[in-house]
Amino acid sequence: MHTSYLLVGAAGLVPALVAAQHPEMLKRGVDCVFATGPDRGATCESFASGWGLSVEELQKLNPGVSCPNIVVGQDYCVIGEVTADPTTTSSTAKPTTTSTTSKVSTTSTTLKTTTSSTTSAPAPSNSPAMPGLADNCDKFYKVSSGDTCDAIAKKNSITVAQFRSWNSEIDANCSNLWLDYYVCVHTPGAATPPTTTTTTSKAPEPTNTGPQPQMPGIVSNCKKFYKVKSGDGCAAIAKANNISLTQFFAYNTAVDSNCSNIWLDYYVCTGV
Repeated sequence: MHTSYLLVGAAGLVPALVAAQHPEMLKRGVDCVFATGPDRGATCESFASGWGLSVEELQKLNPGVSCPNIVVGQDYCVIGEVTADPTTTSSTAKPTTTSTTSKVSTTSTTLKTTTSSTTSAPAPSNSPAMPGLADNCDKFYKVSSGDTCDAIAKKNSITVAQFRSWNSEIDANCSNLWLDYYVCVHTPGAATPPTTTTTTSKAPEPTNTGPQPQMPGIVSNCKKFYKVKSGDGCAAIAKANNISLTQFFAYNTAVDSNCSNIWLDYYVCTGV
């Protein structure tokens, strides 16, 4: 490929210089912008290809060139525009002056660069997630301190059975919820349980005079209390207070058999 550098002082200078050096091009109907000579051993095809031209385009810019051979030492037009043959107008009434404006055709080649960038996909909104979530889950809930299966189900207007079916790795006692992890609380087409509205004029009175706040359902003759901490289960509370699990459920009648509804920072009964 030939590389030529043109220094142009004013618009139209290059065509004028080429025309001055090669007047035959004007006669051929070619507005030549730049002409140059071939290297030794060049043919029409190699010379034209070096300037991004086909042999046919080279011949149009240089009428009379004898291809495939090309003359070393002779300049050939490689950038220009083929025009119609000039016409001459004559008049008997008065001389007519015909001015010809050379049109400069500039051919530019733009290289298109494609830049490929690799961007890591953002983390999904349900990350990190508890194992065993339903594949078609479309709504998630982030486990917070004190949450139980029953409490999460109530917050999201679903049943405990639905919650367990969408989170298959949660055990029967709901004792392995992971803090700050996401669980599934809805799937497409899931039935919505009926809404129950309860009107209460005021908060229920505690069943005894022990420390507050207390879990509902504590027996009225309770003498010993325990404040529920994060991670507590019924079995663990019973063991820590030297009572059986049966006694614990007897003292706290509102706690369900799965111990899924004890409330964080509330008191339960551990002795009568």
